[in-house]
Amino acid sequence: MKPAPTLARQLGFAIGGMLTCAVIFIATASAGVDQLIELELKARLPARLVKAIEALDQKRLPANEDMLALIKVTSDEEPRIVMLSYGGVAVLTLISIALSVVIARHIARRLAASVNLVADGAQRIAAGDFAHRIVAPPKLTRELQSLIDSFNTQAEALERSERQMRFSTASVAHELRTPLTVLSGYIHGALDGVFPRDDNHMRALLTQVEDLSRIIDDLRTVSLASSGALVLEIGSCDLAAEARSVLEMTRPQFLVADMVVDAALPETWVRADPARVRQMLLAVLDNARRYAAEGRSLSLRVQRQGEAGVLLVADRGPGFPPDGEQRAFEWFWRADLSRTRATGGSGLGLAVVKALADAHGGSVGVGNRSSGGAVIELRFPLDPVGLDGFEDGVKGHGVLELASTPHSIA
Repeated sequence: MKPAPTLARQLGFAIGGMLTCAVIFIATASAGVDQLIELELKARLPARLVKAIEALDQKRLPANEDMLALIKVTSDEEPRIVMLSYGGVAVLTLISIALSVVIARHIARRLAASVNLVADGAQRIAAGDFAHRIVAPPKLTRELQSLIDSFNTQAEALERSERQMRFSTASVAHELRTPLTVLSGYIHGALDGVFPRDDNHMRALLTQVEDLSRIIDDLRTVSLASSGALVLEIGSCDLAAEARSVLEMTRPQFLVADMVVDAALPETWVRADPARVRQMLLAVLDNARRYAAEGRSLSLRVQRQGEAGVLLVADRGPGFPPDGEQRAFEWFWRADLSRTRATGGSGLGLAVVKALADAHGGSVGVGNRSSGGAVIELRFPLDPVGLDGFEDGVKGHGVLELASTPHSIA
């Protein structure tokens, strides 16, 4: 497909064409004016002088007396002929200018129409009509086509953001409503004497409060990260050491789930905030424990790939659904829609992980194993100082039999 012309090229051709047409028009019309003046002059001359003029046109000399009379008449009429000639050129020039203005206005209106479409679209977007799109008129310049395409792209992004905001607001309200309802119901019941005020009920209420706090903390983390206001204490961080710490913390949960963790944790230094690394790994392991406990095993690997330190968590669970790899980082999305907040977490875990990975200048990816199960990969920039003299190997490999008593990493 032939690309659209640029605005500069189109205007250049238009201006050049108008100037060329104006010059041709003035030159042609001026010749016509001269002929009219000559005809008007011949109409007022005696017949013999007209014949003298025709003889001169045919390159023949007329009689002497006719020649002298013709010279005298020409001398007398010269000022008037010059004025008529100049007047005709002036009139033709004005006509050319008027035609150029009309053509220029037509071109300007075509250009302004596209700009007005964008201006009108911007007003409709500002009024809240995020579904509005501009239908580009035909034969646009490259710049105007790019402007309209960019507007439509931004409108689509705003519509997605607005839709996501509505969904997120509704989801937040839904997720907060359950623990608040439980708290409110018990407090009213306790005040009315319906429920006894014992430790068991207080522990149940404390669980609801902790759930609320976790959701609020996750929302705050995601919001700060998306706005670039999240404060990180970046320094040298050994992924293997942080992974061991997290495994120790989560040991009781994996014991209850009867899951075995196969860990290969060679020393790998990256530039990261250790506390946030632990937070990310805790969220990933909690996600695997909730969704993949039936697989009975979990693989945790720390490795070096190019200029990145990588944490790989792979399970033997059901894996992500067909649209899961694209939706895994959406707020409050759960792979198993039948799961509630109690059984499927807050729905913010992987959204928090992605926000923290992006804030570190790293990345997070999800996928499914060919043999079944899900894989989550966390990547962090390597710390060149911490890696001096270190070579990748099998140091730190071991199987953590978390279903048994104390474990160790070889």
